[in-house]
Amino acid sequence: MAALRDVLNDLVKVEGVTTAVVVGRDGFVLDGVSRSATLDTEAVGAVISTGIGSSEVVGRELGVGEMTQGLLEYKGGLIVMGLVGRDGIVALVADIGANLGNVRYQLKKRIPDIEKVL
Repeated sequence: MAALRDVLNDLVKVEGVTTAVVVGRDGFVLDGVSRSATLDTEAVGAVISTGIGSSEVVGRELGVGEMTQGLLEYKGGLIVMGLVGRDGIVALVADIGANLGNVRYQLKKRIPDIEKVL
């Protein structure tokens, strides 16, 4: 069984992905890896947990079901988030030119590995 850090290191090897962070619903960072010296994984963790909570409320209110993945697109990059069990969130920060389909696929593929080590 791979360690959490190993799974996150694999995710930042995906072309275009610069950061991979696993946080609890409380915003506490369980682990994070970043290829960007300017990105603070602790700060990512705090804002991601808040964003997921808001996104889940939107899904409930609009009657579209339970959230599986979320995507935020900005001028300078992408954030793709997924739920890990009931209490965890994994977030990837990617370059704006990253292959979004591949980033989403890689995240979905590795969530079971993250669940196993949490």
